[in-house]
Amino acid sequence: MDESGSDDVLRLVLERVDSRVSLIRAAAVCRRWRRAIADAAFLRRYRSLHGPAVAGYYHNERISLRWRDGRPAFVPSSPSMVDARHFSLDFLPDVAGSWTILDGRGSLLLLGHASHAEFSDNVVCEPLTRRYRRIHLLPDCVDGCYGWELFLLDGESNEAGGRISMSNFRVLCVFLRGGLTHAAMYTVGSSWNKKNIDPSLKLSVPMGHSGGCWYFVQGKALIILDGSTGDFSSSELPPLRDWDSDTWEHDFFVANGRDGRLHIFTLSDNTMKMLTRLEGGEWALEKSIVLPEATSGLPGYEPSSFSGLQLILTIGTGFVILVPLCVNMWPFSINLETMEAAPAEKNMGQLVYEFELPWPPALHACLDR
Repeated sequence: MDESGSDDVLRLVLERVDSRVSLIRAAAVCRRWRRAIADAAFLRRYRSLHGPAVAGYYHNERISLRWRDGRPAFVPSSPSMVDARHFSLDFLPDVAGSWTILDGRGSLLLLGHASHAEFSDNVVCEPLTRRYRRIHLLPDCVDGCYGWELFLLDGESNEAGGRISMSNFRVLCVFLRGGLTHAAMYTVGSSWNKKNIDPSLKLSVPMGHSGGCWYFVQGKALIILDGSTGDFSSSELPPLRDWDSDTWEHDFFVANGRDGRLHIFTLSDNTMKMLTRLEGGEWALEKSIVLPEATSGLPGYEPSSFSGLQLILTIGTGFVILVPLCVNMWPFSINLETMEAAPAEKNMGQLVYEFELPWPPALHACLDR
């Protein structure tokens, strides 16, 4: 077998290495293996086969059930394997007040200065490498504007399967001026540029993020922001018996099931309904649950607890944590697969950002040794 053939066999073997730690150890075996693993085509193929490694989850701590979110916090996916100290944000510049997580993608976080109502002072950082880049909004995005929304997007290049990194990311800013929606895009190396967007688009009712996309309700339409491209799309939601065009933020949210499928949930009149996307792309009602009935056997249950609204505390993979807005507030979780209720063990804040280990691994420094 010639050298090119043996290299092909080597790459096939290395593609089957099931962990990044083992892959890095394999790169230390010899120069030939290091070069094979550091090849951009190999890294892209490996990433497509094995997916990202999740170190844990960031969220904004909730000061109380009735007050706004507090400082960012990190929860390791496996406390025995992941040292949370390596994911501290204490390297960020000191500011009056605190930083708040606005978005998270891959191994990066987008944070805003919480004391600035318009979040004009922002940073994108990579906690594991303790690097950050400060990003200030253009005056055109601030003067005479309101309703700012910032989103962290993939970069434009993808040579080694690393869709986002400190040298390859974008930030989308959507804002209102004169009642119309405008947008600007920040790209590493070229700063801010205006982005064309439908001026009638409204993002006032966010549903959350899932599978790399952000979701919003506008009237009876579902608005989707693709975190890879930065483009918006829309689809019609199915008519519900109690549909009300005057929707509010607590009425809709999105979450991934443990099977990886995206679900939409609605909360209305103490009933939770689950919508699932069919093969043709349309949304249909799959199941529903009456919350007072489902929680009646839980500790702390009182019929009066459901005389008002339900507050969403946490949205996670396969579960959601709710709390009735009443005198005796007690949180409970709903399993999104079985729709069964259980006492809530932990409140991780309303939005949870999955944190991936940086990709690709740093191997280039040892290629010639």
